Amino acid sequence: MNFIENMYVGESVDDIETVYYSLKRGIPVFNTFCICINEKSKNTFDILSSRELFSPKNSNIDYTIIGVAFGKKEALSLLQYILKDSIKKGVSVLDIKRALKEGDV
Repeated sequence: MNFIENMYVGESVDDIETVYYSLKRGIPVFNTFCICINEKSKNTFDILSSRELFSPKNSNIDYTIIGVAFGKKEALSLLQYILKDSIKKGVSVLDIKRALKEGDV
């Protein structure tokens, strides 16, 4: 699992250092959702709870976390913000996945 350099963080995430520390070590954080990208996935983005992220089904997938939010509703709002921010910075909708992974946004 990787993280983009300037990860997007939801308003309700109070202690991003603890969340980052836990996620880096594979420790699920209660009600924390990650917005992820994976080059091999058909989906542009995956929104997974930290518990889902570390499940046996997903543990072997090379995800890059681009955003962290507290709760699914906030994760959806954060994803909307990420898309608007990327487009505002001139990134093509078709190229958002690559641009986020490479830090062009």
